[in-house]
Amino acid sequence: MRSFEPGEDWCWDYKRKKAFFGLKLADPQSHPVDQPVPGPEGLVPANWKAYLHD
Repeated sequence: MRSFEPGEDWCWDYKRKKAFFGLKLADPQSHPVDQPVPGPEGLVPANWKAYLHD
């Protein structure tokens, strides 16, 4: 798993249960800074949290 936040470059190795840094992936390296999270404004349902798995 890799962070997709602007300015972050950490990754998580599930097999080793350990974080590491510096993995470079193909662009884009993050979502646009002006794009809200959890997604493009107006395109994410208001009840988006109901779709998450516990």
